[in-house]
Amino acid sequence: MEKLDKDCIDNVYNIDMAKAKTDFQVNIRVNEQDLEFIDSKARRYGMNRSQWVKYAALNAELTISMQENLRKPKL
Repeated sequence: MEKLDKDCIDNVYNIDMAKAKTDFQVNIRVNEQDLEFIDSKARRYGMNRSQWVKYAALNAELTISMQENLRKPKL
């Protein structure tokens, strides 16, 4: 079994999440192009996909003036 690096942000985050009493798991559907975009954003900020989606969802604020500049999901 591989030893976890206690200072690695992914390992610390995942260990803490495993100990927490998590009530919900959220599943989303995205196409391959949007998934690649999400993954590139996550890597840019040193996060994994789940961390980035949670961070963005908790901190994002949208306004009407941004509508034209938003990257919209394909439905």
